[in-house]
Amino acid sequence: MTNIVVYTDLDGTLLDHESYEPGPARELLMLLADRGIPVVPCTSKTRAEMLPICEDLGLTGPFIVENGTAVWIPEGRGLPRPPGTGADGDHWCHVLGKSRGYISGALAGLGGEWANRFHSLCDMSLRQVSAVTGLNESQARAARARHHSETLLWLGSAADRSEFARVVSELDMEVLQGGRFLHVLAGGGKGEAMAWLHGILCAHMFPDATSIAAGDAENDLTLLEAADHALVVRSPAHEPPQPGGVAKLYISAAKGPAGWVEGITAIIEDIDRESGHGRFLSKRYHHYAAQSG
Repeated sequence: MTNIVVYTDLDGTLLDHESYEPGPARELLMLLADRGIPVVPCTSKTRAEMLPICEDLGLTGPFIVENGTAVWIPEGRGLPRPPGTGADGDHWCHVLGKSRGYISGALAGLGGEWANRFHSLCDMSLRQVSAVTGLNESQARAARARHHSETLLWLGSAADRSEFARVVSELDMEVLQGGRFLHVLAGGGKGEAMAWLHGILCAHMFPDATSIAAGDAENDLTLLEAADHALVVRSPAHEPPQPGGVAKLYISAAKGPAGWVEGITAIIEDIDRESGHGRFLSKRYHHYAAQSG
């Protein structure tokens, strides 16, 4: 069978934008695991948020956090640990971006002109975070545990936001628009993190693997553009991103997890047809997916 690795955004893509539940995607995750196709989350979420999510979804491999500024890899998976990497518990970490402290210090240096146009998620109270996101207190605390990026609730206008992005770029940092927040990075990115991890996986576990990337927002563009196959999942909250230079692009008709199921199923079956393999999904699952969608 063709080696395949799926890299996926979470909120609005694999998980519902409002409920944060996988819905119809849960059964497809199990079928992918049965076939040996790893699913790698690539998200703006923190490591503290990802650990319980991975456990709930049955994902036991690497995951990419804080918009591609760090990659966490479980110990004992046969992947070599590069010199200089950190560790915490049973995972080691490859860092691609500078610290949140560096970023927040640089933003503070912009002065009062920008001070009233955003709130840092990490400086908001748990109650405020919950009100904005719908997360419970424990989840809100995990969302604030950022180490390599700054997440901002934008209070200014769209024109202000564009100017802010330009000013930040002059500091060698980058502003990304997510589903709810702006994200500021100083190095790394989803596409860079995916390319680094895919190289490691191809070299040591899945030779010549085909990469599939799925996302729904602007901060997923570099992820989508770095993959062999890109899936844009339609969102109920905003217009779909428009990746450029993608050889094989699929835009879902359905939204959220139903669109993820639709697109991942179609892409893998296209890969199977091209490689001479049969359909990997059962008739029972096709009926289930149609009913769920």
